[in-house]
Amino acid sequence: MERDVAATLLPNAEELRETINRLIPRLETSLRHLLLEVWDNKDNKARAEKKLADIFANRGLPDSCVFAAHDAILNAALSQDEPGFERACLLFLQLPDQAPKAGLRVLGLSDDALSPAASEVLRRAYRDDSGLTDDLVAPGSGQTDQAKAMINRAREIMQEFAPDWAREFDLLVSQIYLATNRDPKKSGFGGATVFAAFGSILMNADKIDDLPATLMTLVHESSHAKLFLHHLDDPVILNDDCELYSSPLRSTPRPMEGIFHAAWVSARMVQAARCIIDSGYCGAEADELHRQSSQAATVYHDCATEIQRHARLTPLGQQLFDDAQRAMSDVRS
Repeated sequence: MERDVAATLLPNAEELRETINRLIPRLETSLRHLLLEVWDNKDNKARAEKKLADIFANRGLPDSCVFAAHDAILNAALSQDEPGFERACLLFLQLPDQAPKAGLRVLGLSDDALSPAASEVLRRAYRDDSGLTDDLVAPGSGQTDQAKAMINRAREIMQEFAPDWAREFDLLVSQIYLATNRDPKKSGFGGATVFAAFGSILMNADKIDDLPATLMTLVHESSHAKLFLHHLDDPVILNDDCELYSSPLRSTPRPMEGIFHAAWVSARMVQAARCIIDSGYCGAEADELHRQSSQAATVYHDCATEIQRHARLTPLGQQLFDDAQRAMSDVRS
C-alpha cells in the first residue's frame, strides 16, 4: 500500500505536538547542565535555578528568546569563549518572565517591545551569513500595527479555509518579530526562520503589504521550522556544507541543505495554497495566491532537479523528498 504523503509533507498536528513535547525536556536538560554545572558562578546559581523552574514549570513550549539564549550559551561554551559564555549566561538571567500563552504575538524586534536581553539574543540568533539580517531595526508603531493586522488576517484565512494548516502553524509559531533593514539600499529579506529561535519567525515589515504574499510567507517560514524538527535526530542531508550547487532563490551557489529546505517549503506552499483555493477562497486575492503558488512550484521543480542530481540523503531525507515528489507530481510550474 502506498504511504500517505501526509506522513511528512502535509499537516499532522498530533505528530508535531509529540515531537515538540520531546524537544522541551532536551532544552531544559541542556540549560541545566550549562547554567548549573558548567557555569562557575556560585553567586548566581540560585537565580539560575529559579529562572529555570519558572520557565519549565508548566512544561509548555518556552518563549523563543529562551531558545536564542540557550544557543548563545551553548555556542560560547563550544568555542571556549569564556567572556562570551559569562555574558550569555547573565543575559539568560535577564530574560523577561514567560508570557502566558495567549495566541500569536506580533512584536517589533526592539528593546521596548521585548527587553534588552531578549532583543540581543534574538538579533544574534537571526543574524545570517550573507548580511541580510545583521542591521535590523524595528518598524515604527504605525507600520507595526498595519503589519500586525495583515498577519492576523492571513492567519484568519488559514483558519477558515485550511484549518489543519492553521493548527500546525499555531504549534510551530507563537511569536512573529517584525524588523526592517537599517540600510535602505539593501534589497532586504522577506522572512527568516532559525532553530536557534524556535517558536518564532522574523518578517520584514516593509514587505507585508499584500495578503496572499503574507499568507505564503507564514506557510514558508513555519515550514522551515517543521523541517528543523526532522533534523533533531537525523542529518537528513549527507552532503558537506562546502559542496555548493545552483539554487533558484540565490544568485550564488549554496549548500545542498539550503536547496533541500527551499524545495520542501516550496512544496508545502503549493499544497497550502491548493487547499485554501479548493476550499472556496475566491476573488482577486485567490488569483494572486494561485500565481504565487505557481512561482513556488517553479522553485520546487528547479530545486528538485538539483536534489535528484547531487543530493546524498539519509533514509528519512529520502522519505521527505519522495513524499514531496509524490505530492507535486501533478503540479506544473
